[in-house]
Amino acid sequence: MPDEIWVSTVGSNSRLFDKPGIREKHYGQDWAPPQFEMDAPSEQHANNYRRHARGEKLRREEFVEAAYVFHPKRWSRVKDLFAVDGFFCVKGKLAELLKEFDLGDGELVEFPIYEMDKTTRLPGPFYFLNFGSQKDCFLPEESKKLKAGPKNPTTGFQRWRAIEPNDGDIAVSASALDGADLWADPKLKSALFMSGPLHDAIEAARLGIDFSFVRARIV
Repeated sequence: MPDEIWVSTVGSNSRLFDKPGIREKHYGQDWAPPQFEMDAPSEQHANNYRRHARGEKLRREEFVEAAYVFHPKRWSRVKDLFAVDGFFCVKGKLAELLKEFDLGDGELVEFPIYEMDKTTRLPGPFYFLNFGSQKDCFLPEESKKLKAGPKNPTTGFQRWRAIEPNDGDIAVSASALDGADLWADPKLKSALFMSGPLHDAIEAARLGIDFSFVRARIV
């Protein structure tokens, strides 16, 4: 419904993103080794990942350059929402569905995934989900089942995390109804906000992905 707002905590579902059987190449660097264990991220990559998680729009070169499949069996199980080195990615039916909605300042950024030879490109297409759109709509003081993060002593800014919320536990202002269909609010970690129509389209598509949707309460 147009007058509904939904929240997805799919980013907290580690099983969905665990060991997809692909590794990456950052710009100006060598290919990552074909193993599930990840190296410690550089300071720059860690910063880019944090910005991505907050819903900030990244430049193309701030994502990884490309990826390759080193474990075909694992890759064969990957659904239309996955991650490459921490960045949200989409393919298939979900990618086509998102193209039909208003992503605001966000966009789908195509990137290549190669076979084990790092030369033969998989048909794809594959995209980074470059969120780009943020709304200051989350109301922690009106919400339930939250865990508070540390408060910035200078700015007073504070982030929160929803702990297994139910419908109505997360409150948003009516301004959430305006603008993009998909966005993040920097005050709420590991959560994506969606309009009613986008939520309904995802549910109707039967993607086999547990988005952990809960309906927000509009105050």
